[in-house]
Amino acid sequence: MYTVLARKWRPNNFEELVGQKHVHRTLMNAIRSDRLAHAYIFAGLRGTGKTTVARILAKCLNCEQGPTETPCGKCDACQEIAESRAMDVLEIDAASRTKVEQTRELLELVAYAPVRDRYKILIIDEAHMLSKASFNALLKTLEEPPPNVLFIMATTEIGKLLPTILSRCQVFEFRRVATRELVDHLRKICDAEEVTVSDASLERIARAGEGSVRDSLSVLERVLAFCGKEVDDDDLLRLLGGVRAEVLTELLAALDQRDAGGMLQLLDRVVDEGHDLLPFWREWIASIRDVVLIREMGESATELLSRSEEEAKALSAAVQSMSREDLTRAFQLLSELEFGLRSSSQPRYLFESAMIRLASLGSVQPIEEVLQRLQGGGPLPPSRPTATSRPAAPPRSSSRPAPRPSAPQKKKSSHSNVAEGLIDAVRNAKPMIAAILEQADEIVLEGEGLVVAFAKEHRVIADRLRDTETLELLRQQAESVTGNAVNVRIDAGEAAAKPAAKPAAAPAAKAAPAPEPAAPKEAAPPEAAPTGGPVGSKNELLERAKGEPGVKKLLREFGAQVVDIRPLTAQPIVDTLEEPEDSE
Repeated sequence: MYTVLARKWRPNNFEELVGQKHVHRTLMNAIRSDRLAHAYIFAGLRGTGKTTVARILAKCLNCEQGPTETPCGKCDACQEIAESRAMDVLEIDAASRTKVEQTRELLELVAYAPVRDRYKILIIDEAHMLSKASFNALLKTLEEPPPNVLFIMATTEIGKLLPTILSRCQVFEFRRVATRELVDHLRKICDAEEVTVSDASLERIARAGEGSVRDSLSVLERVLAFCGKEVDDDDLLRLLGGVRAEVLTELLAALDQRDAGGMLQLLDRVVDEGHDLLPFWREWIASIRDVVLIREMGESATELLSRSEEEAKALSAAVQSMSREDLTRAFQLLSELEFGLRSSSQPRYLFESAMIRLASLGSVQPIEEVLQRLQGGGPLPPSRPTATSRPAAPPRSSSRPAPRPSAPQKKKSSHSNVAEGLIDAVRNAKPMIAAILEQADEIVLEGEGLVVAFAKEHRVIADRLRDTETLELLRQQAESVTGNAVNVRIDAGEAAAKPAAKPAAAPAAKAAPAPEPAAPKEAAPPEAAPTGGPVGSKNELLERAKGEPGVKKLLREFGAQVVDIRPLTAQPIVDTLEEPEDSE
């Protein structure tokens, strides 16, 4: 009678065990040093060797040459255990014996001494299926079992076991078997069975097994039933419902070009070939994961890839223009698609919608790179020079005196290289601080003091320069530029606003009746200034703003639009709110 591969190639000793080195090494050392526990719990994924290790441990303890870590496999005890007919080794399926009465019957059998072998071993498979009452019935026996009795419980859901059970047993976690180990094991079996199959097909079979040795052998069994002794790669893909690597490469290339039409055509081809969309989704999201791993880890990512290294490199080459941020955004969008594909009656529509969204995603770039391109790799001209950007700007209000701009002009001409030198020096250390300095109305040297002056409406920007660390940076860079010790002062219009407010207060107190009727007439021009006035029409202001070099770069790099503009003659709301404080 034919025996399936999973049973025919079941390991008979620890040396033949696939993976789980931490388990068999611990058990072999325990047998060698005679430090065996009286109860074990083997927990882990299906098909990773839990029941197999339990049988191997039983052979090691009851072998005629034992206890030994290398059972002979030829004595009566070893053969009976391998064939599941040993009188002193009981294998019980807990799923069919959940009642407490059945558990008590087992405990009565355990109370008797072994019939022939050294140990009486009770193997309980799927132990999490036992009822709470059954677990409670086991507690006392697990804690103080009779002599020469060993309990081994195997489970795939360790979370369902009671903490009182776990505390009385040694717990071993069985891990997923690595794809490379599965491929080596499958190759050994195929060579022994005289099966011709490529390494790529074996990797696909191992990935279909998802870390389970038994599942991988079951997939191989199905492939051999379909293909015979000669396994063709295309037949394997057709049987497993997998997608060819060429299709995934074309799909990623279309994603790289943001070609929604190309991706939709590829999806149509996949559906016409009869592929289920859920496995296709798994292949696509796994391919993006592999590309991200290669980008981040390089050659060291080989062991973590879900496909061969050659396929992964071809996929990575198809998305050269996509950054890491672009790939992670695509991965996140696709990961949200799983639930809909499982539950929707029209999964194709969801897939098509996701592809269109992926094609419409813009490229993400680090803000540091964008700022560096905006700066052109060198010093930018001031974004608001006093002579060009505000040629027709009169004083914003009658409370602000006119002499303020005239004094800086005199000093600025004598120290014109100080501002440029300071901005260049700061840009190398703190690009963002340099960008703030470029917004200043003037940067002048007054004796041993360096004044960085801002207009009053820019006081929020000026406050960014007033923390201790930034002031120290500016002081150091200013000393390196000027060659002398200097003190840095940040001016946001406070010095100019206060003197202007005091002279205006005295006339207001003397001739209070006269200003009252004139106030409404004088208040009208500032409100009308945004829509017209001496600075020109709104269209002219928009065109003038779009001609600024800094604005041009912002429009080009970010795809921005100028939707509104306010002349500098308009009185800001903040200034209006603070006028009563100044008059006081």
